[in-house]
Amino acid sequence: MSLHKIYSRYAKSLIEISQEQGVLDNTIESAKFFLEVNKVRDFRNMLKNPVLKSEIKLKVFDSIFKGKVNDVFEKFMVLTVKKNREILLPEIMQELLLQDKKMKKITDINLTTAVELPQDFITKLKNSLLEAKLTEDNLDITTKIDRSLIGGFVIQVEDKLIDNSIITKLKNIEKNIIDNKHIRVI
Repeated sequence: MSLHKIYSRYAKSLIEISQEQGVLDNTIESAKFFLEVNKVRDFRNMLKNPVLKSEIKLKVFDSIFKGKVNDVFEKFMVLTVKKNREILLPEIMQELLLQDKKMKKITDINLTTAVELPQDFITKLKNSLLEAKLTEDNLDITTKIDRSLIGGFVIQVEDKLIDNSIITKLKNIEKNIIDNKHIRVI
């Protein structure tokens, strides 16, 4: 069985149990918290360390997560550690967030621009993407500023990339000139 199927099954199980208990939103927040903790190198190393016994890992989990995550999430982590599957937790949490967004029909949009954009532009962009049927009903737009674009924007919608940046246009012009496509003989 592929690892992705394992992540998917664990995530789906955690979602189903959380829905039954009525704590899905809290479980999603707990997963986000786990992923923040996982950014700490020592924590990641602890998860990956096969020499550390489960009891020690559970004490670390208890000290970090006790009272900060719901009971369903905590029991899920304990079970995962007892089954020696803690190394899979970061990927399971990523998959959990993806499945939650799919259930809620939320599309992630990454918008990169050379300068900060006014909110009305972002609103118009949302409306245009919804009209073009490129996205689900709900959009989660993450903006980033990259001055190297010079101007314009780059939008990533799932696996689609819309690059309308000045730097890309300049590179295309340069490539065309080098390929002698637009040089006239006088």
